[in-house]
Amino acid sequence: MHVLSGRQWVYQTCSEFGFYQSTDSPNQPFTGFPLGYQVKQCASFYNISAEEVAEAVAQTNEYYGGYDIRSSRIVFPNGSIDPWHALGITQDITAELPAVFIKGTAHCANMYPAGSEDLPQLSEARDHIFLLLQQWLKQ
Repeated sequence: MHVLSGRQWVYQTCSEFGFYQSTDSPNQPFTGFPLGYQVKQCASFYNISAEEVAEAVAQTNEYYGGYDIRSSRIVFPNGSIDPWHALGITQDITAELPAVFIKGTAHCANMYPAGSEDLPQLSEARDHIFLLLQQWLKQ
């Protein structure tokens, strides 16, 4: 996450989808950031209670369809070494709801400016996404 977008990201997790990075699982080496800490931030920063977070997540899933997305013309890019890809769409749903799974890339790599050190599959993914958007905008 870009440093300047941190506050917006925390607000969105509290008010829409509750994607928290916590240390509750015993299957990882980190400590100090349990789920309760994340939820307390919602209350402290935005006056959003744990119950309101749960309601907001349910409303978001209802509105967007959860994993049964009822829409079109959405691209779902994910990097294989982005921990968020476990929550993402990594297989095409339909031709108008394609997934772009980019091996060897991290969080939001496809959104950063192109560079000479980019992996070939990252460049190909950007090109593919650009072509999809061009096609959709022409229709």
